Amino acid sequence: MKYEELKKHLLKDTYIDISFRRYLLFKEADLYEESYKIEILSRLNSFLKGQDINELTVLDIVKKIQKENPTTGSFVHWSNTDDLVKFAEARPSEVADLLNQLFHSSSSIEERVEKFREKGKAYNPSISLGAPLFGYLLAAADYTKYPIYKQEVFVDLKRSYGIEMKLGSVGSNYQTYLNLCEIALQHLKTSYPDLTILDIQDFFFCSTQYEKIMVESAVEYLHDMATELGDFIKNPALILEAITKLDSESLHSLRENYRNSEKVNLIKFMVLDKIIESGSVSIAEMEEIKNKVKVKYETNILQSWNNFTILFQLYYADKKKKVQEEQRKIHKAIRQMEEFKGMNFVEEKVLNGFNWNQNFGCSECWLAVYEKGHANHRTAPQFFVTIDENGVRYGLLYGDHHPNQGQEDLVMKSDTESFTYEEFHQKMVGVLEKFKQEREEPIEQEQEISMETWIELLKNDAVFEEKDLVYLHKMYELGGEATATELAAALGKHSASFNAPIVQLAKRVHEATGISPIKREDGTTCYWCVLFEGEYEENQHFTWRLKPNLKEAIETTHVDSGVVELESYTKEDFLKEVFIDEKQYDTITNLLHYKKNLIFQGPPGVGKTFVSKRLAYSLMGVKDENRVEMVQFHQNYAYEDFVMGFRPNEHGFSLQFGIFYDFCQRALENPEEDYFFIIDEINRGNLSKIFGELFMLIERDKRDEFVTMGYSKDKFTVPSNVYLIGTMNTADRSLAQLEVALRRRFAFVTLEPAFNEKWKIRIQESGVSDQMVARILFAVERINKEIVGDFQLGSGYAIGHSFFTSKPENMDENIWFEGILTFEIKPLLEEYFFDRPEMVHSLIEGI
Repeated sequence: MKYEELKKHLLKDTYIDISFRRYLLFKEADLYEESYKIEILSRLNSFLKGQDINELTVLDIVKKIQKENPTTGSFVHWSNTDDLVKFAEARPSEVADLLNQLFHSSSSIEERVEKFREKGKAYNPSISLGAPLFGYLLAAADYTKYPIYKQEVFVDLKRSYGIEMKLGSVGSNYQTYLNLCEIALQHLKTSYPDLTILDIQDFFFCSTQYEKIMVESAVEYLHDMATELGDFIKNPALILEAITKLDSESLHSLRENYRNSEKVNLIKFMVLDKIIESGSVSIAEMEEIKNKVKVKYETNILQSWNNFTILFQLYYADKKKKVQEEQRKIHKAIRQMEEFKGMNFVEEKVLNGFNWNQNFGCSECWLAVYEKGHANHRTAPQFFVTIDENGVRYGLLYGDHHPNQGQEDLVMKSDTESFTYEEFHQKMVGVLEKFKQEREEPIEQEQEISMETWIELLKNDAVFEEKDLVYLHKMYELGGEATATELAAALGKHSASFNAPIVQLAKRVHEATGISPIKREDGTTCYWCVLFEGEYEENQHFTWRLKPNLKEAIETTHVDSGVVELESYTKEDFLKEVFIDEKQYDTITNLLHYKKNLIFQGPPGVGKTFVSKRLAYSLMGVKDENRVEMVQFHQNYAYEDFVMGFRPNEHGFSLQFGIFYDFCQRALENPEEDYFFIIDEINRGNLSKIFGELFMLIERDKRDEFVTMGYSKDKFTVPSNVYLIGTMNTADRSLAQLEVALRRRFAFVTLEPAFNEKWKIRIQESGVSDQMVARILFAVERINKEIVGDFQLGSGYAIGHSFFTSKPENMDENIWFEGILTFEIKPLLEEYFFDRPEMVHSLIEGI
């Protein structure tokens, strides 16, 4: 990442200043134990100053550096300095030249480091020469210019400041870290002129590794934002002014996100457009924009909106990740308090930023730490923290579905600048006994595998096989957690394909570490518990989460960690895969954009489900499984499955959200992205019962309007960035039951059998001969001619092309054809002509 881009991330807000002030206070406390760094590096600086590094002196120099590396709080792992000494013993002249170049060359640090590593690897491919070693060597030469380096600090620093970049080579990692230190030094020197790079390194280390600084900085940062949002609520002109001051790149990106939008999102687009074109926009001009948009709709589109809530997402779009990151630090600090050891907390849930109230925005954010075994935080006692413009409250709170709902033991701190971690810790420990009283039974403490042990295991190919590393690294790339469906989609596998490998891996970990198996209540062994933590989410999806120490081990050892690069998927890709032409594609996409809801209908085998998913991909531009959800309706599918309902759990009954409710909430969280919900066999469900009050909200002109839900009494909407795609088999005899209400809300597109030139090319590419293509066409034409002309059937019952799309590799084409005819098409014909079996025999005979 370029220097200016790093600077933009590091200095985008006041967090670095808040954190540095907390660090200075921390240095005055008894907890600070980092002063040894400057003592050691000062000695080494003096030792190396004016030192002639040559083949005669180099061994003594590297041995001195090795000896000064502290045993506790070491600058670098002993194996690195040990390998360096061996390298110097074997090739003193070469190492002397490399050290001189490292310290004095005019080329970039990255080039110097990589050249050193290249020579070292040529001497011994297994030599350990990591970024911490080069940070130590350079700081030993001049600690005022070069920082010592810790990989965990670098990783945490990137996360804390929202720097999304992969770990790279040793040289590039150190170069980037050095750049960050230089940027921070330049910025902070204006207020603290005596600072050196070592001070910045120490600041970065302490602010990412000590919970006191992390929690205190997070609380102060979040309170500052809450205060600012509180001012915006009172005076929306201020938030409008803040949006105007966003950089040009952010403004243009936001505008593109809301292009082609409707209703409230159209107002957002027009406000951004005005700012970009004119450089500013006033509240009066915004009122004109609102009036211009709202007259286009029959209903009052602004019933639930005011100026602040309209503008909030524009202001908050680039801040919500940072808010969640600071909440995560507080959440983790609570879970890791020594007094809570052995308690089985849910990882990093619940973290509600300033957008928790249906994304309208507010001046309060909050988080809850609760134990596993509850359906969600609402049924649980919880360690609770809430921050608003009035200050911070923290302590014990009971969820609103808990028998003690409404009861709390919270302390209020109005002056967050004087807030201390010690007071925070004391209060949380003080309410522990009350918290424990609500536990029905003690939770057995699991044996924990350290991060260091996980690192060793990951390097041991007798424990972690290559296939294990593939799915674990992919899960890490997905943020360290995923459902089996999400993980399978990311790897192109079936969701059940991980079960056996995980069990086998867990057994190997048991054998390698000697830890005791984790037992369930029924006495069986929970193998996946070795690697993961997991729970049913509020939507009843089971989410796997990497064990924290395992996640950190992967993070610090895997160079390919980072943001998942999604496979692109364009209109051209769609037209290559799907047997429809460009004109029909354009018609379909225009219909979906206008109506928001579309149903593909057609006979069996025309690829309705396949087309639905590919259409979604093409409109998103990428194959993003997280923004596409698919369900299949059936006679027993209910509102409780789709939207919400009360379901039993260990503690009685709790309100649990359905798949569509959860999907809409995800779409609300990301208004700049389109989401596609696919309902297979939509006509097979009792639609009035499944959709309930949402039947109204799915209409195009009712999107972004809120209704009160029957179960929860919360406000809910189907956002305008959600598109519904249904599929319907015209040969389905339950078709007559399709309600008029559904027909009015959806656009209908008929897909027909497409045994065209595209289909012919595709099937030939799979190895089917021209003779077999002719045989298929003859068979299908004969069967479909009879079906279409039949007085009881018609074109809605025709045989589709997807029965014959591609032949499996290495399968004889005659066996393939006969199998489809006998086991797929013949049973379908027997259903069609159930009262005329002789017709089936006549159609199949001779094909």
